[in-house]
Amino acid sequence: MKKIIVNLQICCINNQHIPEKYLFKKWIKKILHIKTNNIITIRIVDKSEIKHLNLMFRGQNKATNVLSFPFNQYVTINYKLLGDLVLCKQIIEKEAYTYNKKLESHWAHMTIHGVLHLLGYDHKTTKETYIMKKIENKIMLSLNYKRPYI
Repeated sequence: MKKIIVNLQICCINNQHIPEKYLFKKWIKKILHIKTNNIITIRIVDKSEIKHLNLMFRGQNKATNVLSFPFNQYVTINYKLLGDLVLCKQIIEKEAYTYNKKLESHWAHMTIHGVLHLLGYDHKTTKETYIMKKIENKIMLSLNYKRPYI
C-alpha cells in the first residue's frame, strides 16, 4: 500500500489548536489518487513569516492564509516529493472566526486548497476558479465538512 509522508513543522509562537498530523494526512489522501509514495512538508507559521515568504516569492507585501511551493519530482524510485505548504495559523483562525466556520473545517479547507495548488490547480481565471472551487467543495463534503463555497 502506498503512503503519504507528512513532514509537519510547527513554527509559531502559539501552537494550540493546530490539527494533529493524522488529520493532515486524512485530508491529503482525499485529494491524491495514490499510485506512488508521496512526501509533503507542511509548515505552520505566524503572520510575519508568511508575509516575508509572500513578498519574496510572490512579490506581495502582505500575510496570506496559505502558500504552496510545488516540486512534484521523484526523489527516489517510487517516492514523489509534492512540495511544501506554508499555513498561517493566525490568519486561518481569524478567517474561521470571521466567517463563522468550524476551525478544523477551515484547516482542512486551507490544506486541501494548498495541495490542489501543489498539483497544478489555480484560480487566476474564472474557469480555473470554478474548477478549483468545485473540487474543493466535493472533497470537503466527502470528509463530512460543509462546502466552503456556495
